[in-house]
Amino acid sequence: MTPTGEPASCLLLTEGAFGSPLHAMRSLGSAGTAVRVATAGTGDSILRRSRACTTAANHDSSDAAAYCRSVIDWVEHVQPSGDVVVIPLSDRFVEFLDTERDLFPDRFRLAIPPRRVVNRLVAKDRSLAVAEDAGLNVPAWTSIATERDIDGAHRLVLPVAVRPTSWATAGDSYFKIEVFRDGQELDSGLRSRLRRGAHLIAQEYVQAPEEAVEFALLWRSRDRSHTEVVTGRKRRQAGRDGGVMVWGETVDLPDVASASLRFLDESGFTGLGGTEFIRRDGKLWFIEFNPRLEAIHFLATRAGVDTVALEYAEHAVLRPPQPRAQLPATAWIGSAWLQRFIDDPGSRGQLLADRLRFARSPRRIRAVWSWRDPMPGILLAGRTASRAFTRITKRLPTREPRR
Repeated sequence: MTPTGEPASCLLLTEGAFGSPLHAMRSLGSAGTAVRVATAGTGDSILRRSRACTTAANHDSSDAAAYCRSVIDWVEHVQPSGDVVVIPLSDRFVEFLDTERDLFPDRFRLAIPPRRVVNRLVAKDRSLAVAEDAGLNVPAWTSIATERDIDGAHRLVLPVAVRPTSWATAGDSYFKIEVFRDGQELDSGLRSRLRRGAHLIAQEYVQAPEEAVEFALLWRSRDRSHTEVVTGRKRRQAGRDGGVMVWGETVDLPDVASASLRFLDESGFTGLGGTEFIRRDGKLWFIEFNPRLEAIHFLATRAGVDTVALEYAEHAVLRPPQPRAQLPATAWIGSAWLQRFIDDPGSRGQLLADRLRFARSPRRIRAVWSWRDPMPGILLAGRTASRAFTRITKRLPTREPRR
């Protein structure tokens, strides 16, 4: 609470995405909370146009300590007094807050778990080990830090998925996942990534239909007495081998909820997070855990469980919202749909059918667009159209000037 008795403000730390911070702002702003957003280099001009945003500013995020000092100075300038709940929206900013905890004055309430918990979960290899300790089914995997480790990858059954162990270990060319179906390509792909400074995980790829990807959106109180779990299924993704969700829906999946709770119990995690699984032949396989607010958290909100409001209320020392059972809901991410539409011509008919199915679904929500808060969506649509026009004109043949 502020010295005047008003609720604490909220500070969101976000990367270049827009859907997640917009919905977090809208959730908190609708309850009268002052919401400020620190963006990583770009994006403030669009986010600050939201009716739910008090203010936004870009900050250089190339160095953790410098970034945190910049954010602290900015907040102390625009809000000299009163408590501030700080919610990170990416793994990178979870780690920034964790490593630089001591920089923050007491009035900054960092919405992250204790250091020992963060250290177990920000790296994917440690997270997979936690899942194994919890008794979950985990596809065979191995860490690849040097060329000597590549032999371990060749002992895995193809196809093999390769990922960075964390946001910081992708090397000089960021990527999320690569799937190799040939041993020679796997070998050359790993060596290429290692030369670029990457530290990797190679893991047996669970082959299953796209709609076999299931998830849980989670929140657990700091004393672990209260846990909310919203389960669902991804219906389509930005790539055939995975990526950003195009659209998905909430579905009551008791075994996904149970497996997620076992992971939370084993890891000691509290706060905002999310698990992902793949179901194949009736068996549930653990894929990953994200120790921060999931990018599709707005699907849980539309389903009646506002995990952002729960996290803010706990750190702002407010009475949390009453727990509610999840309702049917469907979410759509237009940018991911457009990416798949452009990159995968063979699936365009299916993608158009997806759009019709979403339009007929109950309790729909879109990643960016809101009739109550239209300006960010309008600005993003204009930016997308401008970039598309530029790409098209660059491809047009140039005409020789008349002599």
